[in-house]
Amino acid sequence: MLTRSEVVPYLLRRGLIEAKSVVDGDLTIVDASRRNHNFGILRERGFSYLLKQGTDAERRETIANEALVYSSLRLDPYLPRLVHYDSDEHVLILEYLTGARDLHEHQIRTGRFSSRLASSIGRALSILHRAPWRDEFFVHQAPWVLSVHRPNLESLCDTSGANLQVIKIVQQSAEYCELLDALRAEWRAEALIHFDLKWDHCLVSSARLKIIDWEIAGVGDPDWDVGSIFSSYLHSWLRSIPITGETPPDRFLQFARYPLEKIQPALRAFWRSYAGDAADERLLRTVRYAAARLTQAAYEQMQTVSEIGGTAVCALQLGLNILRRPQEAARHLLGIA
Repeated sequence: MLTRSEVVPYLLRRGLIEAKSVVDGDLTIVDASRRNHNFGILRERGFSYLLKQGTDAERRETIANEALVYSSLRLDPYLPRLVHYDSDEHVLILEYLTGARDLHEHQIRTGRFSSRLASSIGRALSILHRAPWRDEFFVHQAPWVLSVHRPNLESLCDTSGANLQVIKIVQQSAEYCELLDALRAEWRAEALIHFDLKWDHCLVSSARLKIIDWEIAGVGDPDWDVGSIFSSYLHSWLRSIPITGETPPDRFLQFARYPLEKIQPALRAFWRSYAGDAADERLLRTVRYAAARLTQAAYEQMQTVSEIGGTAVCALQLGLNILRRPQEAARHLLGIA
């Protein structure tokens, strides 16, 4: 695996930078690691790169999958540019989106939910879900959260105290468990999907949408991607509510920094751009997946803490309410009749 000091010689050998950039000081290497060992190669007078490396065999496999996705998809306006993939060294090099912000940060800074960007997400997913796939792509089973109420012993070993509380809350409702089981039984692997869509993976660069982190993209249920976007909007709404012990629950919605009526135009724009005149049955199915994704968001939010927070509890309750009444949720929460 390349270290920071080995990055420049590697790029020079492959002709991706010139010696002049190094001599002139027009080159900065920054650590951009997340799930993988990443470096940003930043230049003012040339192309900037993101270099990604898997840290173990499993991560190297997902890097190879991401390279396959980038080389196969025709989503040019919505993806960073693929620059180079080295299968021997397990190195993927992409365009570095200088100055880009994820959609959550963009919404906080602008104070609004852009219908134009929402439409772009819808168009991107519409193209993705109609794209042909290759046999080498991952084939996904139903997401783990649809079985969150049935944890195995291995998964419990690394579970935080707050995560255990999330599992317990779900398990205490037989109805919640049954609704998740029903959704898991409906999973259909029938299209190429991103599988891990959330605001962290939707960037705004030069006022345009770019979708990143395609490491676990593969064949799965397209309604999961759509539900993930619905869930992201609803979770932004929930996170904008100051949930404290001093505020009565029936007054929470009055204090939302981002009221639903300010978010719903973007939700409608996303759905229209994606689905057009899709049947109500399709909408209700995506709404139910949004409920499951809210459950997953509550779990992921609690991975490093010992006590469950108010927003996570509200996300779980909202998830259950949506699963119970998806048609009402589509109308009153999403604003889609």
